[in-house]
Amino acid sequence: MRRWNNLTYQSKLMLAFFMLGIIPSIVIGTMAYFKSVSTLESRVNADLGVIAGQLNEAIQRQVEDVDRFSTFPYFTPEIFQILNQPYVPRDQWGYREIETQQQFAKLLVTYPSIFSTIQGLVFYSTKGNIYGYRVSDRSSINEAVSPVDEEWYKETLKRSGGVFISGLRLERQFNSAPFPTITASRVLLNDDFTPAGVVAVDIRPDFMDKIVRSFQLESMHVIVADEKGKLIYSTQSGDNQRFLSAAAEQASLSGTGRGLINLPDLGGGLAAATGVYAHSEYLGWTSYLMIDRKELLGDANVIRNFTVVLVLIFTAAAAILSLLLARNLSRPIRSLISSMRDVERGLFITPAAPPVQGEIGQLHLSYVTMVRRLDVLIQSIEEKERQKREAELYALRARIAPHFLYNTINSIRMLAVLQQSEGIARLLQSLNKLLHANMKLDSELVSLSAELELLHHYVRLMELRYTNRFKVDWQIEEDTTKAMVPPMILQPLMENAIFHGSFDIGGPLLIEVGARLTGNGGDGLLITITDNGHGITADTLEVLNGETEQENAPGGERNGNSSIGVANVRDRIRLRFGPPYTLTLKSEPGQGTLAELYLPYQPEGGQAARPRMEE
Repeated sequence: MRRWNNLTYQSKLMLAFFMLGIIPSIVIGTMAYFKSVSTLESRVNADLGVIAGQLNEAIQRQVEDVDRFSTFPYFTPEIFQILNQPYVPRDQWGYREIETQQQFAKLLVTYPSIFSTIQGLVFYSTKGNIYGYRVSDRSSINEAVSPVDEEWYKETLKRSGGVFISGLRLERQFNSAPFPTITASRVLLNDDFTPAGVVAVDIRPDFMDKIVRSFQLESMHVIVADEKGKLIYSTQSGDNQRFLSAAAEQASLSGTGRGLINLPDLGGGLAAATGVYAHSEYLGWTSYLMIDRKELLGDANVIRNFTVVLVLIFTAAAAILSLLLARNLSRPIRSLISSMRDVERGLFITPAAPPVQGEIGQLHLSYVTMVRRLDVLIQSIEEKERQKREAELYALRARIAPHFLYNTINSIRMLAVLQQSEGIARLLQSLNKLLHANMKLDSELVSLSAELELLHHYVRLMELRYTNRFKVDWQIEEDTTKAMVPPMILQPLMENAIFHGSFDIGGPLLIEVGARLTGNGGDGLLITITDNGHGITADTLEVLNGETEQENAPGGERNGNSSIGVANVRDRIRLRFGPPYTLTLKSEPGQGTLAELYLPYQPEGGQAARPRMEE
């Protein structure tokens, strides 16, 4: 992101136009490629699904013929008579046993010739005799080999007369080299349903090769596996068992008898393939028809290559077009940047109008207007700064008069002390304190004890004027005297109570000054000044509390000077501390007046209270 932000506007425009030109081409080409691949795979898989079903049916029909053939002993009673004869060891055979073997061989010779897929017959009697016939070389039976421990024989006995089709196995029952075979076997039952023996029909595995050739599946990889997942047949050499295991794992995940499978590149010559599988409930076998993905996607790759060519063409066109557009758009912007640098140096020179209109023209017009207004604003600020300096000089001169008056009153007080006029000296001292406090209005904070001392001096002056006309009761909690408050915030309220509390109430005016801690944990300071005067009307009270403007309010008991003094105290509190700290007046006609100052409690030397932002 940082590199992008550091690029020039022209480079960003060029890259943006370039991407807008190339991305749609890539997206459209990619979508077309994957759509064609998806369509092609769907059609091929649908066709393969039909072929797999037909292949399974053809194999099943062939095995069903052998299954029916295995029931032929039921139509030849002589076979049951021979199977039920007692076992006689070969070294004890006489004429009868040899004649029985020859008779059984004559019965078997004619049957295998009916089916070319049969390569041998073996009968195992329950008495222990074994009779058999092999088509190719007519080998004799190897009585030393017993099938009792073989899996196919155990499964046959479990079927109780039903057929069992084994997977690919080696037949060792004949006195010849073992040969691969698929065995269809069943238990032969007597008339009383007792087992007479087992018949095993050996089937040539290459019968499936003939079926596959009949379907013309030369480009396909056909695999047939038994119910335990062992390989029975494959059209290709190589590591078929590993390929089969991967295919069977995918097929098991679907949980259905038919479905699609996609195998990745397994290495070792096993390329990525896609195809279908079909399971035969009768045989317990599963057929897999797979096709190499490279061969399958040959036509789709043509679309991919065509897309790459189109993307390259659109890329070149987009690069040229984006370069031209970026130059035309960035030239007037560079002109504005040059003008901005002039403005930074204090040269308010407007650039020439750009040759293009539209948004760039509007931007140029707005910029020119802004530069001209900045020029006027700078001149205005310079003029205000000049006026501010003149006002500061005037304020310095104005402060000379209070200092002169302060020094003069102090000299008169010293003269009164020398002449032993103690009352006049005390009054002058109080007036001097008030004047000195007024000169320190711009200081930060003072302690509440100092502010109360100043209020005592003011009350002393007012008692000289209004002798026995009012009384002040001081209710100050001791733990509040160290609180820091703004200077001169109580004197205006005391002045309002004395001058506007009214002295015609049938007795002296009673004024109470109180201070106590409030809030959670004592974090607030509440200062109250209460009088028992005749109160304030609702309209005047709204003006004093700042709820309405003075010029819009009707006349009342309080004059303009009192509202100015109250507003000054309230504004100083709000500006310094922020909400909810303020000054509030509460009054009703004939019920007196209560002034409440709510301040944060900050002991002397504590952390300064921070103003709170209004919500």
